[in-house]
Amino acid sequence: MFVKKHGLSKTKIYKVWKTIRLKCYGSNIDNRYKGEDLWICKEWKDDPVAFVNWAKENGYEEGLQLVRKDKNKGFYPENCVFLQKEETTKTHGMRYSRLYRIWTLMNQRCTNQKLSYYERYGGRGIQVCEEWKTFEVFAKWANKNGYREDLSIDRIDPNGNYEPNNCKWSTEIEQARNKRTSRFVTINGESKTVAEWAETSKIPYKTLQRRIDTGCKEENLLASKGYQHNLLEINGVRKTMNTWAKESGLPFSTIKRRFEKGIRGRDLLAKGRLGKKHDNQLSFDL
Repeated sequence: MFVKKHGLSKTKIYKVWKTIRLKCYGSNIDNRYKGEDLWICKEWKDDPVAFVNWAKENGYEEGLQLVRKDKNKGFYPENCVFLQKEETTKTHGMRYSRLYRIWTLMNQRCTNQKLSYYERYGGRGIQVCEEWKTFEVFAKWANKNGYREDLSIDRIDPNGNYEPNNCKWSTEIEQARNKRTSRFVTINGESKTVAEWAETSKIPYKTLQRRIDTGCKEENLLASKGYQHNLLEINGVRKTMNTWAKESGLPFSTIKRRFEKGIRGRDLLAKGRLGKKHDNQLSFDL
């Protein structure tokens, strides 16, 4: 029985199919791709016509290179994309860039269960789309959609995934406003989110957030920058949290954590671990 000829043998796209097949199943193991256990889906494995038809429908042009989005998986339609050769080089030259850090943290918060904030992302089912698991693809989208050094990636729907249709680049205030856990603060009887107070007062969002976290009184939250708002009173003496830490020999983080739990007075400077009564105190909005 004769096998019907496909007429693709001399085409460049056929050579692409032949190359990936050799990477996965070449008889010389030493010549296989990095010695990894790669594979090709059944649809493509023995049918170059199926591969070529998919390629033509998914952006193939001469000069482009076939790339797997997830390097830990094989060659199959949902995991492959055609990119310019310069975009697929193993050393993309951006490992120490801000954009690469954003991409790394985006993936980590959705997959690394050891992170303290994992429950707010991966723990709630938030995922990074398959397309963006390859940095080069993410970087291409970022640069085409307004990325700047002063912006951060923001999900339009905070309950949705990290994917092109649900992400944009936002300022710190815009991003804070979009949080599903936005914190409301009341000043002079008016309640707004921290982001809204920052926008109307022109005080940096981080400055306001820090003032709230360190116990600034309501009337001083909107004081001009440089105002010493974080004075803590212990036994009638008022000093900054940092000064109390240095004088008591306790880490600043310990005093801050106790303060956020609602602990006040001399207990803030107590040596050693506090009793369960204090450990169980709840933090509260100031």
